[in-house]
Amino acid sequence: MAADNIRTENERYRFCRLCDIIDSIPEDIGEYAEKLYGLLDENERAGEELIRSRMDICEECDRNMHGTCLACGCYCLIRCFAVAQRCPKKKW
Repeated sequence: MAADNIRTENERYRFCRLCDIIDSIPEDIGEYAEKLYGLLDENERAGEELIRSRMDICEECDRNMHGTCLACGCYCLIRCFAVAQRCPKKKW
């Protein structure tokens, strides 16, 4: 066992939500996103203009890494889909 893999009882493990669900996400994230959008009730769905407005902000954000929000661990596009969702950094 390598020394860098040894942890003491008092050390805390960091949990990555994305790592926990990565196996359940298909290779085509666009297809996955469309499916999730379709599962929302019509009155819960953000319109195309609102989604685009939110994504414009996310694309410029320093917490966005390749479409994943580093502030909360979610996919930016998917968070933008629901009207009731909010940016974890309060940018929209």
